[in-house]
Amino acid sequence: MKKSYFFILIILFVSCNSSQETQFDWLLGTWERTNDSKGNKTYEYWTKKSDTEYIGLGCTLKEKDTVFKENIHLIKDKEQWVFKVIGVNETPTLFPITSLNKTSFIGENPENEFPKKIIYSSENGDLKAVISAGDDQISFLFKKK
Repeated sequence: MKKSYFFILIILFVSCNSSQETQFDWLLGTWERTNDSKGNKTYEYWTKKSDTEYIGLGCTLKEKDTVFKENIHLIKDKEQWVFKVIGVNETPTLFPITSLNKTSFIGENPENEFPKKIIYSSENGDLKAVISAGDDQISFLFKKK
């Protein structure tokens, strides 16, 4: 009888941990922005490197020229998830995740000039990202390709 309880506890522990580790799987895939400026095409590409690291690439094309590019990572450092932006500033910009659920997260860095807050969410199979600082905000709406 004790072995059965022990086995059930192990299964519950593993299933709880694995659901937490796949917290960002809803980001995976290729996304195309639907509310872009005329003449631009913006994309985000997300892959999963491990249970503690997701790798993204954001880029904007104007005709065939790349006019913006950033590498983005979601990395679990100890018990804290961090949204890391590389390629925009001289050094990577870190946004510790301050809120997290199954279909959204918020990363905040009050020291950064813009943005100070990044919100990602999945809404009806679409991806929404909002970057903001005070009253200034930019919304990105994406459809999965």
